[in-house]
Amino acid sequence: MKKSIDFLITQNCNYRCPYCSQSKGYTGKLQSADKKVIDSFINFLSKLDCEYEVTISGGEPLMHPDFFDIIERINQTGHRVSVVSNFSFPLECYKKIKTILGENFSELFVSLHLSEVKDKDEFINKAIEFNKIKGNTKFKIASVLTNSNSNELKEVMNRILPFNIEFELQYMRVNNAYVKYNKDANDLIKKFPVSKIKEISNTYSKICHSGINFIFVYQNGDVYRCYSSRFNKVHSMGNIKDKNFKLYSKPIPCLNKRCTCPKPILYGLIENRKQTAYAHLLSLYNFIHLPILGIKNIKIVTAKIKQSLQIKNKLDL
Repeated sequence: MKKSIDFLITQNCNYRCPYCSQSKGYTGKLQSADKKVIDSFINFLSKLDCEYEVTISGGEPLMHPDFFDIIERINQTGHRVSVVSNFSFPLECYKKIKTILGENFSELFVSLHLSEVKDKDEFINKAIEFNKIKGNTKFKIASVLTNSNSNELKEVMNRILPFNIEFELQYMRVNNAYVKYNKDANDLIKKFPVSKIKEISNTYSKICHSGINFIFVYQNGDVYRCYSSRFNKVHSMGNIKDKNFKLYSKPIPCLNKRCTCPKPILYGLIENRKQTAYAHLLSLYNFIHLPILGIKNIKIVTAKIKQSLQIKNKLDL
């Protein structure tokens, strides 16, 4: 099984996509990882006895003032590095990432947000130029499909694909469920590659290796077993700054009815084997802590409600 870690180094972003819950309009003050969190994360990586792929994301990670220093320090630990970006920075910035990471630059994953891109020609030309110098680095462009952008996305994809640049459509979710698309959007899905990241049903009590082969680290140092764990006490692994933080010693059951977390799905971390009684016991523990987690994350709950309402109004759903 592939081993990976996602590190969200900042919530700040220079875009305000209508379908993004991390927008300042939803969440108020946005945070970035401080020196203590970064130092603790690097120290953790340096002690791992096997190679992980470390994905740096945000927000827009290049907005972190210490972005280049962070990836250089991760590179020195020997782990491979992937970067998720909206590709809005000058081409020289992405060339600099390649120079710093060299052979350890695993992937540049670019998100195309048509509502925010002012010049499509500039975006496409920049992608073509980076593709020429990527070397062994995987380069992929992905875009969230909506009912209103399907024709424009088709145009962009037709212009990029002749240059052997990988392009992928991503399903949009509202209230943690995938939206129903109109005819134009569904026709595009039939013709072009679509992300394999779709929810897996009936995952409750199935053994999952996230917590061992995958963790997600927030900008404040909080560590979770997967993306769908903020309201799950069992899946919370503490804070990267704490001396008692460590990876799980063995896999435990998934406590969600369906999995929407990208890494367990992509990397096959979920087994068919179940531990139902153990899952029930852990779920009871979660239930006891649910009110505390609800209060702790009240801003996130409010943001998600606002987000879903605005998405339905803006994107014709």
